Amino acid sequence: MKDLKNKKQNIGGSKVDDKKYEELKKQIESLALAIDKVEDEKLLLKNQLVKALADYQNLESSMLKRQEIKFFQMKKSLSESFMSVLDSMKLSIESEQTLKLDEKEKAWFEGVEAIFAEFERALSGIGLEIYLPKKGDMFDSTIHDALATVDGGKAGEIMEVIQPGYTLDGTVIRDAKVIVSK
Repeated sequence: MKDLKNKKQNIGGSKVDDKKYEELKKQIESLALAIDKVEDEKLLLKNQLVKALADYQNLESSMLKRQEIKFFQMKKSLSESFMSVLDSMKLSIESEQTLKLDEKEKAWFEGVEAIFAEFERALSGIGLEIYLPKKGDMFDSTIHDALATVDGGKAGEIMEVIQPGYTLDGTVIRDAKVIVSK
C-alpha cells in the first residue's frame, strides 16, 4: 500500500488518479480479506482432516480389538466343548493302571494314548493347554478351585487333584478342582 501512495505522489496526484487509487486500494483490501478467509477455511479443513484421520485410526484399532475378543470367545467356546472330552479320555487312560491288560490289549491302549496325545497337540495349536497341578503344590485361588479341605500336610498344600484346569492363550478358562489341606 505504501508503494501505491508513493506511485500516486510520483504521478502527480490528479483526481482521476485519486479515484483509481481508491478503487485499487479497495480491491486490494477485498483481495486481502478473501485471502484471509481462504486461509481460515484451509486451516479449518486441515483440522477436520486431522480429526477424521485420528477418528479413523481409533475406529480401526477398536475394530481390531473387537475382532481379537470375538476370536478369543470363539476359541474359548470351542475349547470348552472339548474340555469334557479331554477329561473323559484322561480318566480312561488313567484307568489302564488298574486294569490287567495282555500284550495285545496293551498295544491297542498305547495307540489310544497316542491318539490322545495328538488330540492334545491339536488343541494346543489353538492355544488350549491342560493345567494339572501336582500333589504338594501350594493352593493358588487364581488357578485352583478348592472343593474341600482335609487335615494333614502343610496348610494350603494341594492334597489331591480332582479335575485338571485349562488355559487358553495363557488365560485361565477353568480352574483346576483340588482338595487342599487345612
